[in-house]
Amino acid sequence: MTRTCVLWMVVSVDGYINGPGGEFIGPRWTADLDNWASEVAERFDTLLYGRAAWEGMAAYWPHAEADPATPPAAQALARFMNGARKIVFSRTLQDAGKWVNSEIADTDIRAVVAREKARPGRDIGIFPGARFAQTALAAGVVDELSLLVIPELFGHGTRLFEGHGLRRNLELAEVRVMDTGAALQRYRVVQEPRRS
Repeated sequence: MTRTCVLWMVVSVDGYINGPGGEFIGPRWTADLDNWASEVAERFDTLLYGRAAWEGMAAYWPHAEADPATPPAAQALARFMNGARKIVFSRTLQDAGKWVNSEIADTDIRAVVAREKARPGRDIGIFPGARFAQTALAAGVVDELSLLVIPELFGHGTRLFEGHGLRRNLELAEVRVMDTGAALQRYRVVQEPRRS
């Protein structure tokens, strides 16, 4: 079975993935979010990142797993994040050693995703940030959008799809309302036949 490449993001109702200072504004954590995080951990074994998002995650997750103050569900998510294989796309990063199981991409995103899809394993997740998400969409490697839309308006920040100039047809695969009012929206990307 072919692995699916999923763009997986937390986004506000007005389309922002972070606040005006670049800070991540996450969902309120409840039992529904615990279950959702478990599903994510079961579904993916390979994560793709742009450099800035990878560095932010690398500064947080290794310590979160070891910190006794981290809630149990977040510790489980930290175990997944630290244990998963991580591929970071960067022209400037020289060493990915500060986060275990990380490697620097040795070629462009199309080639990397094609190579990963040919390998056995679970699905491939593309995580923040916005520029890398748009690069992946433009490259045509995204099979599915999985958006957790939190019930907030940020007003400013970084928009997920700002100015991408792309048109893609989507097919709704799932809508699930969480106990916080957040909505998980999953869309399959309809792959158009390539014109020669």
